[in-house]
Parts: sequence; C-alpha cells; structure tokens
Amino acid sequence: MAGTVQVQAQTTPAPQDNPDAPERMADKDDRIVCKRFQKIGSLVATYKTCKTVREWRREREGIRSTTGAGGCGGTAETGICGG
Repeated sequence: MAGTVQVQAQTTPAPQDNPDAPERMADKDDRIVCKRFQKIGSLVATYKTCKTVREWRREREGIRSTTGAGGCGGTAETGICGG
C-alpha cells in the first residue's frame, strides 16, 4: 500500500495595519505610570496609584507651587501664611 502524503503550503498572512499603532504614536505625556506607596502608619501595607505622565507632573507642580518660595510651607507654628 503506497500512501500519499499531502503537504499544505503554509503562507503567512499579509501584513495588516497594526491596531495598536495609534497607542504607540500617542503623546508620551499620555503614557500611564503606576507608583507604589507605603500606607501611613504601616510598615508593610502599600497601595498603587496609576496616572498619566501629565497628571503626575501636574500634581508635582501643584505641590511645588504651594510649598515653594512665597508659599506657606513651613509655617505650621503660626497657623497662617506670613503671620
């Protein structure tokens, strides 16, 4: 008995447009970054916060503007700014 072997040609599909291309082309400020923080009062408990690069920068600038020169940073003794 002679057997016949059929070989099917495997073709690779034609390259298609990558559906993730818009995400890769997105602005670097829209990239999501997750940071892990330690919960206050605990040595082991942590939590994770995810924000875009733009949101992290905005938050950092907001903190700097309230604690920087001309702000009320370090005036806890008096209770009011400049007083």
